[in-house]
Amino acid sequence: MASQLENIKDTLINPVKIADYLLKKNVKYYYRYYKNKKSKAKYLRVVVKYINGEGFIITSYYVEKIR
Repeated sequence: MASQLENIKDTLINPVKIADYLLKKNVKYYYRYYKNKKSKAKYLRVVVKYINGEGFIITSYYVEKIR
């Protein structure tokens, strides 16, 4: 995902959806659609954990659907 840093940044700034992670309330999923991807997985999901008001990216990956 190192080559996707701009897309990750864009997803955090302009997400199409922000969803809560049901098991932990301090974790959020940020989604953004990228139509030019060759695979079926066109939504970038960036998982962010919040501790003391600050967010930290845990991981990011492409998925087919928003949850």
